[in-house]
Amino acid sequence: MLDGWKELFLSDVFMPHGMCLLWRPDLLALHGLSDVMIALAYFTIPLVILRAARRRPDLVDAKVARLFAAFITACALSHLAGLVTLWLPIYGLQGLIKAATAVVSVYTAVELARLLPAFLTMPSRADLAARDEALQSSRVESRRVREANDKLTEFAHIASHDLRAPMRGIANHARFLAEDHGAHLPEDAQRRLTRMQDLCRQMEHLIVTLLDFSRIGRDESDGTVDLAAVVDELRDQMAETLAEKGASLVIDTPLPMVRGSAAGLSTVLGNLVVNGLTYNRSDTPAVHIGHLDRVEQGGRWLRDVIYVCDNGIGIPEAQQEQVFRMFKRLHQPEEFGPGTGAGLAFVRRVVESIGGQVVLKSAPGEGATFYIVLAPDPAESTDAGAMPGLAQGA
Repeated sequence: MLDGWKELFLSDVFMPHGMCLLWRPDLLALHGLSDVMIALAYFTIPLVILRAARRRPDLVDAKVARLFAAFITACALSHLAGLVTLWLPIYGLQGLIKAATAVVSVYTAVELARLLPAFLTMPSRADLAARDEALQSSRVESRRVREANDKLTEFAHIASHDLRAPMRGIANHARFLAEDHGAHLPEDAQRRLTRMQDLCRQMEHLIVTLLDFSRIGRDESDGTVDLAAVVDELRDQMAETLAEKGASLVIDTPLPMVRGSAAGLSTVLGNLVVNGLTYNRSDTPAVHIGHLDRVEQGGRWLRDVIYVCDNGIGIPEAQQEQVFRMFKRLHQPEEFGPGTGAGLAFVRRVVESIGGQVVLKSAPGEGATFYIVLAPDPAESTDAGAMPGLAQGA
C-alpha cells in the first residue's frame, strides 16, 4: 500500500510540467513567478479577512470570514502545487490539493448563496448617509424641543411670579373691601366681591397648573415602577371619593413592572380614573385598569398596553383630540362640576415624556378606553389578546 501512495505522489512514469515547456527559461520564469506571486497574495488575503472579522465582528461574520480564508488558502496551495510540478511530477498530490480546493469552493458557493438574502439587506453607503442625515435631523429637532420646553418652563416661572402676585393683591383688596365696608355695600356688590375672589383663586390655580405642566419630565427620574403598588396607593387615596359616588375601581389583570416614574404614572392613572368618574351618569360608576400584551386599534396593533376603561358618557370621535388640549373642557361646569380641563393634557404630556403614547377609543354612551403604550413597538403582531372586563365593550 505504501508503494501505491509513493507511486501516486512520486511516480517515475510522469514527466514534470517543465518538459512540456521545453525547459525554456522564459516560460518557466513566467509560470513560476506568477504562481509564487498569486500564492503570496492568496496567503495574505485570509490574514486580512480574519483580522477584520476579529476587529469588526459587527461588520464581518466570523463563519463567513473563516470560510473565505479556507477557500483562498486552498487556492494558494493549488498554485504552489502548480509551481512544484514544473520540476517534480507530483501530480497525485496536486490532484488531492485541487480536490480539497474544489470541496471548499463548492461549500463556499453554497453558503454564499444561502447568505445572499442577508447580504442584500445590508444598507448601502447611500442608505447609511440618509440614516445619518435623518439622525442628525432628529437631534436638531430634539434640541429644538428641549429649547421650546426650556422657554415654556421659563414662561411658567415668570407667570407664576409676575402674575400670581397681582392676582393675590386683587383678591386681598377684594377681601379687605368686603371686611371693612361689606356691611355698607348692597347685596349685589357683596356678591360681585365674592365672585372676584373666586375668580382670583381660579386664576391662581390655573397658573399653578401651567407651572406643574411645564415641569413634567424634568423633576422626575425614570426607573422601574411597580404599577400594582401605584394603583393600590391610588385606590387608598380615592377611597372616600369612590364611597361617595358608589363607584368601583377594578383591577382586571395582574399589572406589570413598567418604565417611568411613580409620581408620573400616579398622575396619569389618577387623572384617568377621576375623568372616568366625573364624566359619568351611571348609577354605579366603574373604572377598570388592566394590562394587555397586544390589542388592535385603528387598524394597527399596540403592544404591551396598560388600559383604563370607564362606563361614562363617552367622547364623540370628532372631539377626541380636543380633550387632550390644555384647559379644554367639552362641558360646562354646571353639568359635571368645576375643573381646569388640564387632566388629559397632563396624561398625554407625562406618557410622551417617557417615549410612550396614549390612544383613545370611545363613543357617546359607550364609555371611554385609554390605551397607554409605555414602550411602543413598531413591529406588527399577527394576533391580539382578548380584552377582559369592560374593555371588551368600550
